Amino acid sequence: MFVNRYTPLVVSALLMIVAAWVGHDYYTGFEDYVRFMVRETAYVSTTFFLLAYWARPLLVVTGNAVARGLVRVRRQIGLAAALAHTVHFGAVVSLFRFTGESVDPVTFIFGGLGFVMFWVMALTSNDASVRVLGATWKHIHRFGIHYIWIIFMQTYLGDVARSPVYWVFVALLGGGLVLRIALYARSRRVMAAP
Repeated sequence: MFVNRYTPLVVSALLMIVAAWVGHDYYTGFEDYVRFMVRETAYVSTTFFLLAYWARPLLVVTGNAVARGLVRVRRQIGLAAALAHTVHFGAVVSLFRFTGESVDPVTFIFGGLGFVMFWVMALTSNDASVRVLGATWKHIHRFGIHYIWIIFMQTYLGDVARSPVYWVFVALLGGGLVLRIALYARSRRVMAAP
């Protein structure tokens, strides 16, 4: 499926470069260009996030080669999402600095924690961190992925009035959560069975 395990990172980096190039050629004003970058980097980040979020549940349900390939490179997919989201952070900061707009405290705290969770998960996405942190690693990543899920869902639900395309992200985010909950409930029933 993937050429190698670094393909998601390379694709993420290339998408950021293409977005920057296309946006630079298309938008004449800096503010419009930065707003474009905020949107595009969010789309790329969300897409890679969704691939990582759906990987394990798809493997459990289908067992097919595509799902196995996604699980095999899930760490790199998560790193690709974090890379895109880091560029997104830079675009957001640039936008606020350029426009002079202030960030409301709720967005600053909860949105800021979303960025922090992306970075914490990226920094601990290696075998050494898994060994050192033990069970705490799993708790960090479980909390982080679902916290980021909440941020993405809240963001896209808030944007559906502007464009119906956001319903695609809402449906994929919601579907991923429903599938995860169903698989969790099934595993609990199996464990509870005599």
